[in-house]
Amino acid sequence: MAREHYTGLIAEWYDDWLKDVTHDKDYYTKFFKGFEGQVLELACGTGRLLIPIAETGVTIHGLDSSQDILDVLQRKAAKLNVKGIKVHNQSMENFSLPTKYDAIFVSSGSFQLLTSSESALKSLECVRGHLSGNGFFLVDIFIPWDSIFVQERNDYHVTRDVVRSDGNRSIVLERFEIDIPNQIKHGTYRYEFYDMSRLTDCITDDLSIHWYWKDEFLSLLNKAGFSNIEVLTQSSLYDEGYSYVFKASNGD
Repeated sequence: MAREHYTGLIAEWYDDWLKDVTHDKDYYTKFFKGFEGQVLELACGTGRLLIPIAETGVTIHGLDSSQDILDVLQRKAAKLNVKGIKVHNQSMENFSLPTKYDAIFVSSGSFQLLTSSESALKSLECVRGHLSGNGFFLVDIFIPWDSIFVQERNDYHVTRDVVRSDGNRSIVLERFEIDIPNQIKHGTYRYEFYDMSRLTDCITDDLSIHWYWKDEFLSLLNKAGFSNIEVLTQSSLYDEGYSYVFKASNGD
């Protein structure tokens, strides 16, 4: 397995960088409101979606390969007095849990961090094996068209720039290249951390994502053994040609 990306200061600042992103949180919180079964979120991160869902009374667990980011989640849940959240420090590519879930989901393109079709298929088979008889899998993916059109960017450009109330600041910079034949965006990210105007830390790390065309992902779900597969075109996250939402179940 690749070295974990979301550790240390990256985990600690993750929520700050995404504080203005609410469309996915709004969608999944509304989707699961009143859901009576057990839910598992893969690549749950800091609980940016998981905790709001739990606050509605849903029984939800989380899984992530980064213990650091799960520590952030647990501190947030304790501060908000949200109880009953179980978290598992495992990879979504190959996990083993004692529970069968009524719903498993992975949001915000996180599934695309599995950059080979083999690892993606392995993950989907693992998901299917952890669903209850009537359980379903929900996933959204996107195509990084802005980057595909550019093809390559050798100079760093700023993607996030956040200042906390205490004056501490972090800047995220990106450069990338696009591998069209393998449908992978290879990104290199530089994270700069400042105490007021003084640079205190700098981290550089690689992170890649794999994109899928709609029919290709439908075929992958089918190959993993799912028999009832829907494209949720009415979802607020759906944008034909750019982002897709899939719901799949074992079915009969």
